[in-house]
Amino acid sequence: MPSPAALHVSRVRALYRRILLLHRALPVALKALGDEYVKEEFRRHRSVGPADAQRFLREWEASLDKCNLFIIILY
Repeated sequence: MPSPAALHVSRVRALYRRILLLHRALPVALKALGDEYVKEEFRRHRSVGPADAQRFLREWEASLDKCNLFIIILY
């Protein structure tokens, strides 16, 4: 069974990939802006404590869910 740290890393990477994948639906200029913002945010939160990391993931997962819903409605 993977360690909690390995599970956390896996969860972060999966979320990061899903966000960047979602950005592919954006116009080119917005995609570039969004990709850069996400990369900076994930870098900035790389060394936060466990409580902050969980809050960070929850917020990004909620944001991703809202964006997915918006795209589904839009198309």
